[in-house]
Amino acid sequence: MIDLQDQGNLEGETELAPPELFAANLIEWSLERHASDLFVSDVDGAVLISVRRLGRIEPVRKLARTYGHRLQGHLRVLAGADAGESIRPVEGRGNITTPDGSKAHLRLSSIPTLYGQDVAIRLFDPVRGARPLDELGMDSVDLKSIEHLIGQRSGLILVTGPVASGKSSTLYAMMNELNDGSRKIHTIEDPIEHALSGVMQSQTNARLGFGFAELLTVVLRHSPDVIMIGEIRDRQTAETAIRAGASGQLVLATVHSTSTAEAVDMMLQYDSDHIFLASALAGVINQRLVRRLCPVCRKPSEGSHPTEVPERIRSRMQGEEASVFVPFGCHLCYEGGYDQLIALPEIMVVDTVIEEAIARRASACELETITTEDGMLRLGEVAHSYVLRGLTSLDEINRAVNDPHLASLQRRAEKAG
Repeated sequence: MIDLQDQGNLEGETELAPPELFAANLIEWSLERHASDLFVSDVDGAVLISVRRLGRIEPVRKLARTYGHRLQGHLRVLAGADAGESIRPVEGRGNITTPDGSKAHLRLSSIPTLYGQDVAIRLFDPVRGARPLDELGMDSVDLKSIEHLIGQRSGLILVTGPVASGKSSTLYAMMNELNDGSRKIHTIEDPIEHALSGVMQSQTNARLGFGFAELLTVVLRHSPDVIMIGEIRDRQTAETAIRAGASGQLVLATVHSTSTAEAVDMMLQYDSDHIFLASALAGVINQRLVRRLCPVCRKPSEGSHPTEVPERIRSRMQGEEASVFVPFGCHLCYEGGYDQLIALPEIMVVDTVIEEAIARRASACELETITTEDGMLRLGEVAHSYVLRGLTSLDEINRAVNDPHLASLQRRAEKAG
């Protein structure tokens, strides 16, 4: 096994192992640490290897340019991409068996840069990749809300949030829950991230004129019970998704927004009929990803003191004593203090009150007030409960959620420390 742990020398070394063995060990090492992306990038005078782990970029090694280019070429061959193309961007997909015998799927993209090439590889672990709903990190209340939503025979369920907020993972978890053989499930994706046995998965192809809207129209002719749409990004897709949800299919889709209320507003901005949307929409899940504190080595904050639990989140404490923890680091979390990414959700379940508000085109601000009064916890409130239960730190939460109350708590904690 090539030692990738020693990062002391990042000056551009020449490896003794052949690139094929180095690549296999590098991918195995990355998967062990739950890295989602691997980068082999030309920089000034060397080739830099880095990974995205738990949402953060971590440098791994610098290689001599000659060896680094051989490694880039091998990775491109693994993914079935043109290893000799250096002027235009190239893409590819492939599979690899690592030295420990595990298998991984990779999706590669390479683009020219100032110093050479940037090779980016998205890693898909078939064992750890598509997690079931109960392993996403949500509490039992939010899990019951999602199970209620996907238990309906028809309707539109939107999953929203910024880029890299775990929307695809939640969609796959929901489809896994539904994929019991009693329903015909179709997906429209760009790209297909995980193969799901028993699910009809189709990938968009813009060059051939088959985007989300065109494929959705075709899929509806195949009598599906459940349709998953990778992203709603235009008026035609929005209209067709709403129509399908209102006419008997259960439709799962993502849309880019920053809250549940803004997701509804985004659908209306696609000129969707507000009456039709109100009757079709079953719920919206707005989420972020946060790093979970390692349960083995986390420690109480030095400035921690008995913490008051707001009444609205008291039921989310699950009987736990309120306490604020900070990361420490151990061998189990590779000294980082955090061990995995978990979902932080804000869930709107559409009831009569919310349906009426959407039907009369309530603004996003008004709709958020209505949903909060109706019992929905805002993202910041769910985040607060995660901190008080010791699931994550104030520092991590404030990186993911823009909430004045949580920012104030962190400032007070820093002063007390």
